[in-house]
Amino acid sequence: MTPETLAETHAAAFGGTGWPAADFARYLDDATTTIFGDATCFVVFRIMGPEAEILTLATHPDVQGRGLATAMLRAALDALRDRGVEDVFLDVAETNLAAIALYNRTGFIAFSHRAQYYANGASAICMKVSFP
Repeated sequence: MTPETLAETHAAAFGGTGWPAADFARYLDDATTTIFGDATCFVVFRIMGPEAEILTLATHPDVQGRGLATAMLRAALDALRDRGVEDVFLDVAETNLAAIALYNRTGFIAFSHRAQYYANGASAICMKVSFP
């Protein structure tokens, strides 16, 4: 995975409004940030002690609908649990039904709502998964 390939997938997954390669370069060099997956389907976590936050998750449209994101996220969550992470948090646009379904399939539950959270005015659903 290179910053450029991650940025390309992110832009494709988010309709051309993805993060720049420079952001992914910083994440690849940041000891608190971990990227799981590959250049076509990945998740970026920030890990702080027993907690982690999903910063973004992207699947290139060419490979969507094949279960790749579900399998990748489950494997990533298993790896985090093995590293001692106890809780994983995220926020997702309440209009992103595909992402909400993915997170529900992988054990996340909604615990809060943030009205007009995003720059475009969309509201967010806050979700988490906790490991026993």
